[in-house]
Amino acid sequence: MSVTDAIVVGEGWISEHYFTTDAKSQSFQAKVIERRKAYDDEAAEGRPTARSRFTEARQRLEVDLGSLGEHLDAAAAREVVDDIHERLITVLGLDAHGLRLDRQGRVLRVAAPGIGTGAPLAIVMASAAATIEELLAKDGPTLPEPVAAGGDAEFTSAARLVSALFVQDDAPQLVLVLAGRWILLAERERWAEGRYLAIDIQLVCERNDIRRGGEVDRMLACLASESIAPDADGDLWWNGALEESVKHTVGVSQDLRDGVRLSIEILANEVVARRREQQLPPLPPDQAQPLAKQSLRFLYRILFLLYAEASPELGVLPIGAPEYAQGYSLDRLRELVQVELATPQARSGTHLYESLGVLFRLVDQGHRPEAGSAFAEGLTFNPLRADLFHPAATAHIDEVGLGNAALQEVLAHLLLSKEARGRDRGFISYAELGINQLGAVYE
Repeated sequence: MSVTDAIVVGEGWISEHYFTTDAKSQSFQAKVIERRKAYDDEAAEGRPTARSRFTEARQRLEVDLGSLGEHLDAAAAREVVDDIHERLITVLGLDAHGLRLDRQGRVLRVAAPGIGTGAPLAIVMASAAATIEELLAKDGPTLPEPVAAGGDAEFTSAARLVSALFVQDDAPQLVLVLAGRWILLAERERWAEGRYLAIDIQLVCERNDIRRGGEVDRMLACLASESIAPDADGDLWWNGALEESVKHTVGVSQDLRDGVRLSIEILANEVVARRREQQLPPLPPDQAQPLAKQSLRFLYRILFLLYAEASPELGVLPIGAPEYAQGYSLDRLRELVQVELATPQARSGTHLYESLGVLFRLVDQGHRPEAGSAFAEGLTFNPLRADLFHPAATAHIDEVGLGNAALQEVLAHLLLSKEARGRDRGFISYAELGINQLGAVYE
């Protein structure tokens, strides 16, 4: 998930709604504004800040980052990249405030001033990466030279080195990877789940959005020493920010419960209306409760798959395959939630329902690609065979289908936080919603 094309939150590293909302309080943006005010106060006293250092270094960084691809000589390119990384360390303040940097080749350990043991932050000096996918490649040669970590093991991949650092006895809590235009921030528990934060520093330099709370301020709030380096007590600012994000998500789960209750009514009413339109006899009174249960099961299929998409380690869905993302994923439906359905045919059509039906069947029955088959070509689904996906679980719904307008409204309830005065709607992060919270929604 990209917040912008310059700031990428990978696999729900932080709650999307918490990170992107413009709410005045209890949001990451509020912390960005608070940090900007602190920088402005420091500047008024004539003291340097990460913001003033970035302003001073920006133009040269932009030029040097933009010319990385022009260096034909590998040694020369490496020297330029290393110089850029050293400047970024200075800009972000990682060599200031009394912080202790213990250089171990291409890994720098950052410890709090005055504390003898423990380095909560490690910095990895990687090769320049053109894309975040290149940097994340587990077997890609993304380090300029082999780096030893964990005994006799040596690593040529920055991603594998980060994993090795996180399992050491003296493991850091955060690892910052400098890779030319890309800067990657990883947190120990989230990295194991495939979650990360990445920033295209070259794009930030080029755009130079210096508005209060703009892209430069957000980048500095993410990466400056005040956020990622230990304070005098050895604590990290990001620990509190991530904890607040989780608490924010607990509140969002209440929005989700309310949305599910409303959606059950929407689906049940849609089935009744479509039976009437298709000149089918009305359901007998004793089927009212079964219809409500079937509506809940249909909703929970969607909730389960949204959680599965946000949790690739479960192996339920072929996450990461372009064919899945483009043709089958629920994530692509986010773009359709707020699209205006301009005609009666568009409102009553069943495109969304049929798309979901294909995915439900693949998850339930499984699929392995066959030679010459165009259906789900190249994708493998392991059969789940769960009662939730059995056809009988939604028999009343499948008899008549669901219109696009009704499903669009339902998906808005499941994907977006609730509308409220003074608060923007944001996409719910299913990576932050745990099994217990989803279970509470179901109950």
